[in-house]
Amino acid sequence: MPKRLGLIAGNRTFPIHVAKAARALGYEVVAVGLREETEAALEPEVARMHWVTLKEVGKVPELLKKEGIQQVLLAGQIKPERLLEGEERFAGFVQQLFKMLPDRSGSSAMKMAVRYLESQGFQVLDSGTFVKDWIPGAGVLTRRVPSEQEQADFKYGVVLARQMSHLGIGQTVVIRRKAVAAVEAIEGTDAAIRRAGQVAGPGCVVVKACGPDHDMRFDIPVVGLDTIRAMVEAKATCLCMEAKRTILFDRPQLIAQADADGLALVAL
Repeated sequence: MPKRLGLIAGNRTFPIHVAKAARALGYEVVAVGLREETEAALEPEVARMHWVTLKEVGKVPELLKKEGIQQVLLAGQIKPERLLEGEERFAGFVQQLFKMLPDRSGSSAMKMAVRYLESQGFQVLDSGTFVKDWIPGAGVLTRRVPSEQEQADFKYGVVLARQMSHLGIGQTVVIRRKAVAAVEAIEGTDAAIRRAGQVAGPGCVVVKACGPDHDMRFDIPVVGLDTIRAMVEAKATCLCMEAKRTILFDRPQLIAQADADGLALVAL
């Protein structure tokens, strides 16, 4: 009998890559997708696919139990602004859970989701479990090594980024000459980078990190090609991330693109 994995999928292509990687390791993947968020391209990559709306999300545990699933993994995002639309978007006990949230940050919502899944008897896996080759160790990842100024900026910025993440604000800060050009909030990393380029000009350093109590079973920091494109557009020159706590989405292609664009990428 193959090992079985329940995949609760959000948006973009990360769930698709997770499904492919898990299948290559011999897992039978049963996925639950959100009609408002999840890409239809996930369905051919899994053994079985269940679709629910956000209003029906309370059905997810029962669907997975009927499939005999014990291990689940959360992959992909849900647009943060959905948390601002009010708990009436949800139904039944999920609506009551949302009323109990201390705030409307994605981190608080995901923590509550994990706690509920665990209370239903599921083991929630680290979201990087099946893409470990995309998680860098410490060191410079590109041909270009950061300059002294860039190093000073990211060493300053990583302390701030960890604090911002711990407070539930965002995982990214953009620094220029030890001044904060932008802090990521609900708009996301790439928009924050572009905003920094507009206000601080060329030469910004992007720092992405998570807080000391961050739960790696969800919302692990991700850097993708869209982030590289945003840096080029903003004329940012260096990206710093945390080693072993960041996913480089399609790592070989991403690093090749960063090299082509003359960027420096480093994992602390």
